[in-house]
Amino acid sequence: MAENIISTWVYLDSEEEKSKYPNNSVKASSNSPEFQAIYWRCVIVFFQTSLRFHKNHRHILFTNTENIPLINGFSIKDFFEENNIEVISLKNQYPLPNGYFNSFRNQFFEFSILQEVSKFIDKDDNFLMLDSDCIFTTSIDKIFNELNTSKFTSITYSFDQNKANSNVNGLTGLQMKELFQDFGVQLNSFPFYSGGEVLLCKGDFIKKVMEDFPTLFKELMKRNAEGKIKFNEEAHVLSYFYYKYNGNIGGLNAHIKRMWTNHNYYRNIEKDDFKRAIWHLPNEKGQGFETMYNDIVNKKFEFDNQNMYLTYAKDTMLDPKNYKVDYYKRLKKNVLKIAKAVGLKN
Repeated sequence: MAENIISTWVYLDSEEEKSKYPNNSVKASSNSPEFQAIYWRCVIVFFQTSLRFHKNHRHILFTNTENIPLINGFSIKDFFEENNIEVISLKNQYPLPNGYFNSFRNQFFEFSILQEVSKFIDKDDNFLMLDSDCIFTTSIDKIFNELNTSKFTSITYSFDQNKANSNVNGLTGLQMKELFQDFGVQLNSFPFYSGGEVLLCKGDFIKKVMEDFPTLFKELMKRNAEGKIKFNEEAHVLSYFYYKYNGNIGGLNAHIKRMWTNHNYYRNIEKDDFKRAIWHLPNEKGQGFETMYNDIVNKKFEFDNQNMYLTYAKDTMLDPKNYKVDYYKRLKKNVLKIAKAVGLKN
């Protein structure tokens, strides 16, 4: 019988690896304990929300550290042991050189994870890996069943950015198409970019990807040294593999959404978004996740029914009142819009 695996990952930067993470609420260096505590809190919330619906599934945390910390006296290690969450510690087998792509120094760690998973996963097993700033609001067994019964090896969350001049993390749609072609995937149209916050696939997909990736990685390093266009981050690479190995492009779009919640910058929450099974909440790392984490630690994360839980999740993560109006940021944003409209700024 196929196994369902639910996982996330946390990578702790060293002094040499510290990077810029634009969506983190803590402005400290990415190798500082206060910065990294943000991600540990997200990990706890991620697993607690999954365990509410998926206690019989296998849960795994992948990380590059063997030192699981205490956060304000709360033992994360004990939480993992009490909830049968496996911790797999790995070295980054695919480090990126300085200047490869500034905002995403550790993104290819995901392929170190897949390399390890390829050793133990069966080809018919289902594997879900999400960024840790995601929560579950209902069971995803329906999605696993969809993957089980389909002809596809993966199901993706894609963005409507398959135009020639669409630019996602340093690559246009035209450049993506050219790179796909250079690596043996011919397309008549521009490829869709699939978000890196979610990987849902069969074990067979992982095994095929990890047969290919070491060679692809060497070619990317060569292109970088020569100043040529390349896949800049893991979602570029996975977008390529989804096309190469028969992915259902955009099949997850009804089930997950990258939700921007801070109206002072950008808010994209729509009326029925709360019905999605998985919420990706980059703005909430230092706010909603901290609230949920504190409730978990203080044994307040208990609900009599699904409606109570969903109401709590909406109030904690999606309520616009959670952010006070920052009039300076609003004014600055409007001035920039006007400047662009009249041609004073590109």
